[in-house]
Amino acid sequence: MRAEMKKRYLGLILDLDGCVYVDGEPTEGAIEALKKLRGIGVRILYVTNNPEVTSEDSASRLRAMGIECSPEEFLTVGEAVARYIASASGPSKLLILTGRGVEEYCRQMGHRVLSLDEWMEAEYLVVGFDRKISYRRLTSGLRALLSGAKFIGTNPDAIHPGREGPEPGSGAFIVPFEYMTGMKPLIIGKPSRVIMELALRKLGMRADEVLVVGDRIDTDVKAGKAIGADTAITLTGITREEDLAEIPRGLRPTYVFRNLRDLVEKLYEQNPSSL
Repeated sequence: MRAEMKKRYLGLILDLDGCVYVDGEPTEGAIEALKKLRGIGVRILYVTNNPEVTSEDSASRLRAMGIECSPEEFLTVGEAVARYIASASGPSKLLILTGRGVEEYCRQMGHRVLSLDEWMEAEYLVVGFDRKISYRRLTSGLRALLSGAKFIGTNPDAIHPGREGPEPGSGAFIVPFEYMTGMKPLIIGKPSRVIMELALRKLGMRADEVLVVGDRIDTDVKAGKAIGADTAITLTGITREEDLAEIPRGLRPTYVFRNLRDLVEKLYEQNPSSL
């Protein structure tokens, strides 16, 4: 993990939960840090694996915290799923067993979202965090896969932080279908290259021009390494200082920062004349 802070990145790919906010509250120094980055012209793209939200939802949430942003500065896993399927197969018939954000983007992209009773028509099964999970939903998804539907997973996180403690993550909903069928899904969200390459295209930048920032080694750092970008961990979420010594060599981030304020101070304020 780099000790000297010399490189100025033109863009940041930022995680949200655990990095920008925790339990609905901004992390220490986040508001000021993001204002500083915007002021010096650093491009920011917020990338989230949350399948329940749209970019408009996420932008409204940050603005309510006092963080200036627009929906164009967000990339959700729902948008990434919809765009991937459109590029691979054109408008398609989808059985979606995950949050409404995925459904909304898929409809916007011209895909047909099927009902549970239409499982036999499914060309794709999309699975992720699913508050409505039920025996009927599991059965429809199983039958869709056994009838030839392609298997898409939003992201592999086993758990994610909730207001009252850990909650099942998207991976917990994907695994039953793997177990029942022996099939492996194509993962679209972090740490997949799919969403990260889309993020670079949305920013209009190369991997060596951006820094990928988050609070998780298995998601955020792996995602950055998948595209060959530098990576940073903030100690405001899942990863704690005592965890750093246990990080495998191949997954060590380029930098570790206490929070986003620390990131800005170390990367953008040491040499003001270079900004």
